[in-house]
Amino acid sequence: MVFGLAFGIGGLAIILEHFQKMAKIRSQASAAGAADVAKALDAMRNEIADLRDTTTRYDLSFDSALQRLESRVAHLEESQRARPGEQASLKQTV
Repeated sequence: MVFGLAFGIGGLAIILEHFQKMAKIRSQASAAGAADVAKALDAMRNEIADLRDTTTRYDLSFDSALQRLESRVAHLEESQRARPGEQASLKQTV
């Protein structure tokens, strides 16, 4: 009986050590996976920041082009109001 008990305790120690190693391997694998996920999230954050910058630049460019166009149209309208006689002669010739 002492002989069986000694081998049983030794076998149990080996099995528990195996389970401990497996748990350590799993935790390291999940930590490595978490690091990969963190890197991917950082890359996505950088891409989103770049997209924000790009859209802001395009928005400002579009806004300035729109303001220039409005200025040109206002200038044309103002010049047409300043010369009403030419408008009447244009209507008569058409």
